[in-house]
Amino acid sequence: MEMILNENDIVVGAQFEKGTIQDYVDEANMYGLIRLEDTTAHWFLFNNEDSPLDIKNLYRETKQDPNHFIQDDFGEEIVIFNKEGEKSYEDLASKIDEYLNAEMGSLF
Repeated sequence: MEMILNENDIVVGAQFEKGTIQDYVDEANMYGLIRLEDTTAHWFLFNNEDSPLDIKNLYRETKQDPNHFIQDDFGEEIVIFNKEGEKSYEDLASKIDEYLNAEMGSLF
């Protein structure tokens, strides 16, 4: 996985075999985009205690839509929505996990 840096050398996404991931693709910087082969989806991280109000509102809205998936990793939730394509939510969540772990590893 090759990290994508912005002009300030901050990780903003990654390229990997057969796909990309971006942290933010909306103007409010609330959700990202993942592409894996022929599948795309939006994603964000949610923590009920620490997430700001706008993310909490997005979380509530997303949960009402049947086209969503939530993977709870000990209170930190990966939320995936607006999926288009054949890849499973689990495949997308696995790639997001891999990205987040690689991003955290680059900080240390």
